[in-house]
Amino acid sequence: MRNQRLVAFTAAWFLLSALAGAVAAQESARGSEHNRKGRQYFEEAYYKQLPNGRQHEADRLFDLAAAEFQDAIADNPRSAEAHRNLARLYYVRNQFPEALDAYRSLTVLEPDDIDARVQLALCYGQTGRLDEAIRELEVAKSKADEPEAVRKLDEYIRKAKERRQD
Repeated sequence: MRNQRLVAFTAAWFLLSALAGAVAAQESARGSEHNRKGRQYFEEAYYKQLPNGRQHEADRLFDLAAAEFQDAIADNPRSAEAHRNLARLYYVRNQFPEALDAYRSLTVLEPDDIDARVQLALCYGQTGRLDEAIRELEVAKSKADEPEAVRKLDEYIRKAKERRQD
């Protein structure tokens, strides 16, 4: 009798685990689809509408892209790609506080991503938070191993320090 309960419990546990895995996979797939749609809207706005002077249409498409990226993040909060896409969209639209939040989320998900840290530093700079920009650039530099990348980061740090003194 005891073995039957153990077998039943184990079978139920495996079934629930399998169901949870299937739900997670479905959410990830939905998130991927939202991310794909968001990229399509973004690319249409940025590469086709803006260059042709269609700001109103570009804004409408950017809004659709933002909604898709936000849905992708809601479906899969650990999607670095969705966070990166949303951050990029906000930056392009000069929505620097929103871009800052999105890049900050990305650096939590991918702490060794040098590009994300540089972009976060740019957002801090755009919002007048130069000490935080310098800190992010120094973190990025600590993760860089290519001499040219280190040299460029040193240059960015120097410029941010000069700007801070103005």
